[in-house]
Amino acid sequence: MRALFFPLTVLAAAALAGCASTTQVTTRTVTDTPPPPATTLLLAAQSPESDTRETWELTCRPIFARTGITVHLAHQEVPFWDEDGRQALSDWAGEHGADRILLVDLTRLLMSAPNLPGDRELNPLNQDTEVQPTWRLGLDGQRIPKAPLEDTEDRFPAYLMDGTGASLWYGIARTHEANDQAAIAKSQCRALRDSLRRDGLLP
Repeated sequence: MRALFFPLTVLAAAALAGCASTTQVTTRTVTDTPPPPATTLLLAAQSPESDTRETWELTCRPIFARTGITVHLAHQEVPFWDEDGRQALSDWAGEHGADRILLVDLTRLLMSAPNLPGDRELNPLNQDTEVQPTWRLGLDGQRIPKAPLEDTEDRFPAYLMDGTGASLWYGIARTHEANDQAAIAKSQCRALRDSLRRDGLLP
């Protein structure tokens, strides 16, 4: 089977409570010809944390529903995720006539080390305190502000399958994020939706 590569940069910015997030998606189709148009999508977030899975899917449902297809959420239809999770998704899709499954693997995002500051700096008087200053003293006694933390960049894979679990499309999403989970999820889902539409896999 010949693979067609489409490097796409899809920028989607979302703002919520002053926190913005931008996602880029690089995609690859794995079929020679586009499949028939989708009518029903089973949206599945793979995560060891059920709350994260539920929040991501609930946030993303209206974004994909705007394409005019029916969207089901895996955390409602296939509540438990285990090593046979993909088979359970395709079994449910086959039984309920869902012709597309979009699986995003959020596991690595949760396993990544947090973006924490470097060595803890004590206050200039070397007092035993739980308060960490946002500045330090230079050699001349002047206050030197601490450098702000850079935005994190997280990557996660996404897979589009047909109702039998056969692969149709693969993407890697790169998120330059702030610190708001809802804004991040919206950015990720908008970018994935736009990439799938550009590749002719969603209406």
